[in-house]
Amino acid sequence: MCLTRPFFIPSMILIVIAIGFTSYLFGGYSFHRELWPFPLLQEIKAELRPYHPANGEVTDSYHRLVAYRGKQEIQCPPQTDKTLVLLIIGQSNAANSGGQRQPARDHVVNYFDGKCYVASSPLLGTDSIAGEPWSLLGSELIAAEVADQVILIPSAMSGTSIVQWQENAKLNIMLRSVLVGVAPHYRITQVLWQQGENDVGVLTKEQYEQKFMSLVHSIRQMRVDAPIYVAISTKCELTDLPWTNGNPIAEAQRALPSPAARIFQGVDSDSLVGQFDRVDDCHFGASGEEKVAAAWTRILTHQ
Repeated sequence: MCLTRPFFIPSMILIVIAIGFTSYLFGGYSFHRELWPFPLLQEIKAELRPYHPANGEVTDSYHRLVAYRGKQEIQCPPQTDKTLVLLIIGQSNAANSGGQRQPARDHVVNYFDGKCYVASSPLLGTDSIAGEPWSLLGSELIAAEVADQVILIPSAMSGTSIVQWQENAKLNIMLRSVLVGVAPHYRITQVLWQQGENDVGVLTKEQYEQKFMSLVHSIRQMRVDAPIYVAISTKCELTDLPWTNGNPIAEAQRALPSPAARIFQGVDSDSLVGQFDRVDDCHFGASGEEKVAAAWTRILTHQ
């Protein structure tokens, strides 16, 4: 026994260290790619959440906002020939991550899970609880007499990659469930895609294009033939990766429009929203939201 103990103890220590190090690496990889067991651990954490925020915030397993203080539920208005129904997807700059909350707007509706609410920040159906440009966009479209009412269906999720939106991925499955729920109530008239920041320095131009077209294919499979508008949205300087205007993701977004496929150029927020229009070198501030809403209004007015 005395002869084997010096060999046995160091071996066990090395095994424990190896298991711990492997678990750490796998944990980091599963967190970044949302592989098992990370999603399961997130769901368990959400179920065991020990408090109820005073602001009434309630989220679901996708971290979408499903309830919030002061939300005014209304009867869902019927869709007319002048009703715009906007499906808004992408990442944080399409979600509730802006620097200025927008107040309730007349004839601008936030649709979520079969119910309708007066649109105001934060919008239900997406994540975070800050500001967004979409309520303002709806109001401007009505003021421009492009629409008599605007139905917003926000389904963007912060910090997400196009990888998570491609066909059969987690957020693609979520999106399909949204489209199934919307179909009995509304016909989507435009799809606004604002995403890309998370993929800069990670994906090539060709990879981004392929995964985006996979998303488009899944949307078309759900019988949504509305035009899809692709924003040029890659600028976020909160990482250690240098940003350049000609990065592969921006180039992919510029190359994606195809009238035959009903894919069109959206707002170039990279160029439009400057340093002083952002609250943190990434997310839109009040002036950024105003510029983005005005630019989307011009695009949708002349579609």
